[in-house]
Amino acid sequence: MYFSSAALALAALSLIQASPIDPRQAASWPDPEPCTGNCSFIHDPALLKRADGTWFRISTNGNIAIAHAPDPTGPWTYDGAMVPAGSSITIVDGQEMWAPDVFFDGTTYYTYYAVSKIGLKNSSIGVATSTSLDQGSWTDKGDIGIPLGDPYNKIDPNFFRETGDSPVIFNFGSGWDAIFSTNLNTDFTSWQDGAAINGIAFNSTDPAGGTYPSITEGAFEFWWGTGDDKWYYLFYSSGACCNQAFDPSQALAAPGDEYKIMVCRSKSATGQFVDENGLDCKSQNGGTLVLGSHGNVYAPGGQGVMYDESLGSPIVYYHYVDPTVGYAYEKFLFGFNYLDFSSGWPVVVAK
Repeated sequence: MYFSSAALALAALSLIQASPIDPRQAASWPDPEPCTGNCSFIHDPALLKRADGTWFRISTNGNIAIAHAPDPTGPWTYDGAMVPAGSSITIVDGQEMWAPDVFFDGTTYYTYYAVSKIGLKNSSIGVATSTSLDQGSWTDKGDIGIPLGDPYNKIDPNFFRETGDSPVIFNFGSGWDAIFSTNLNTDFTSWQDGAAINGIAFNSTDPAGGTYPSITEGAFEFWWGTGDDKWYYLFYSSGACCNQAFDPSQALAAPGDEYKIMVCRSKSATGQFVDENGLDCKSQNGGTLVLGSHGNVYAPGGQGVMYDESLGSPIVYYHYVDPTVGYAYEKFLFGFNYLDFSSGWPVVVAK
């Protein structure tokens, strides 16, 4: 059977998200920056800095966990649940609140969260608000109103607004047809009725021994400019996030099929997003690897990206497993690293 060189290249590149990580690339990745204090039982962290210099970390578990620290390295202090009584959204018994993303409009903080349960597709996305970020100050506003849809699952919310005059782009999705994008109203608490809901990233590659495509989820959009060159970057997580997290007898994912942080970029905030090889990240299985397993870091993901001038450069933050500590759900750790965008693509570097 004959394949063109272009077809062969496309077939090979489509497997990048399910191939063992190149040892040379893994050796180039530095360890996570130090973390002290409350650094474990962390999943899907969101990170931001308040005007008084206090850092806050918002994460999955315990009805959205809040922690604060004087610096991203800590020492982190756990403060308690954002919504102690749980979300006002009711879907199913045993539901949980997952994967927060936080936006600040200058006066109010908005935390978007998913309400779901493992394996559930009729998930929902809600929002809570606060003027201080402090635990005990949050008001749950409930469902933001994105309709259910057959190709997507409403989890892993991500709010993106470039400037105060820009439209609100809202990314979400996991599994099924992966990551989608739509718009919110400028009240930041409700879906823009009738707004298009478009797929922006998907990978159709089946992992080794799998019967469904590789999980693509956890979108996080971030823009950055180098000189006169400006790009919109779509970071996301790909692969199996939590093998052995709940069942220690479960086999780990095949090497390369575990969680990892990927990226695509576009000249437009709404896409089309492509990878470093020019492959479309929605239709051609595109995706460039940013950070994967290396050393005592296993399955990094659930990421976000931020910049604060005190840091000197953007950082990528995430959760990960240290195999020497354990794979159990409560053993997941908080990590972050610095990013260098000078090549036009994010590269993880030592400080």
